[in-house]
Amino acid sequence: MHAQITNPDNLIAPPPRNPARAIPRPTGDLQWLWQYTQPAPNGNEAGLLKDPRFASLLADNLKAPQSFFRDGELPLAQVAQRYFGMIFSAVRGIDNRYITFNSCVPHDCTSHGLLWADTAPQHPTVVFAATEWTTQGKSVIDPDAEYYLWVFSSRPLNPDHLPATLVAAIAGWNGTQPQHIQRALVIDPDGTPHPVEPAKLGATPAQNQ
Repeated sequence: MHAQITNPDNLIAPPPRNPARAIPRPTGDLQWLWQYTQPAPNGNEAGLLKDPRFASLLADNLKAPQSFFRDGELPLAQVAQRYFGMIFSAVRGIDNRYITFNSCVPHDCTSHGLLWADTAPQHPTVVFAATEWTTQGKSVIDPDAEYYLWVFSSRPLNPDHLPATLVAAIAGWNGTQPQHIQRALVIDPDGTPHPVEPAKLGATPAQNQ
């Protein structure tokens, strides 16, 4: 179900529920994800989606407030589960450290989702990226339709120095089924948004950028 966005300001995540609250630390060992990268090159996405640890992974690491999906009525982890409801993609490992998985919302596959994980024990990080049609201008079936991109991370990322493997993963994900990104945000675990030029995230900018 598309978010009904009529004002670009609605891209901004709501303020943290408790600004004084410490940013939650990512939890859990991410090494269990590696089994689902086999058999290469496409891995076992069906097995990953059925593993109860997948829902726990999302709940433990995706705690930022969100406003892009159904006006924020669902927690971010539940939204991410909606985005990984289709089995058609691949679970891949990169450099024996990073794992990527992408899918889309069932019956609405213009809403793309990407999961990127840094499994290093000293830097465990989970990133959920999602696209949504702006609902303005061109129809969703128009090849030049424009989208917004949200990038939620389990730990704060420097928007000026994003992990190169994350940028490459977004570029590959966006490039497979190109969507023109009108505006992009990197969002901290506490909900703080950071506008980022789509190209810096590896995404295809909208023509009016």
